[in-house]
Amino acid sequence: MDVVIPKAQHAKPGDTFRTETKVITREDQEKFCEITGNLHPIFLDDKVAAARGWGKRLAPGVLTLSYSIGLLEQSGFLDDVVAFMMADKLRYLAPVHIGDALCVEVEFIENKHVKSNTRTLSTYKFTTYNQDGKPVLEAVNT
Repeated sequence: MDVVIPKAQHAKPGDTFRTETKVITREDQEKFCEITGNLHPIFLDDKVAAARGWGKRLAPGVLTLSYSIGLLEQSGFLDDVVAFMMADKLRYLAPVHIGDALCVEVEFIENKHVKSNTRTLSTYKFTTYNQDGKPVLEAVNT
């Protein structure tokens, strides 16, 4: 059965859904590090990452956040969103590596009408999971 994903402005408190899955590729990770200047060796060198206790190179946390937002956008949940106002309570919960498959679970919290009811602030919590079902990131967005 297909899951119907509501648009943010039409979701009801307590609505939940999961996005599709996306795998972090070596190419995406290396391009992201290059574009953002995030060139720390733990992100680009397996030996350095292993020597520092990570086993193998890490994906930068902001890459994990970017993948998460992208998965939310691809799901259609954010189709009616005009602006991304903030991420609150952002926490990185576990390391993410190249080859990890990420999906995002969303719990809708509330819609608040503002500007004489011409705009709506949508608030939702999202948690990103790896292929083992382990949470790796969580935040509350408005």
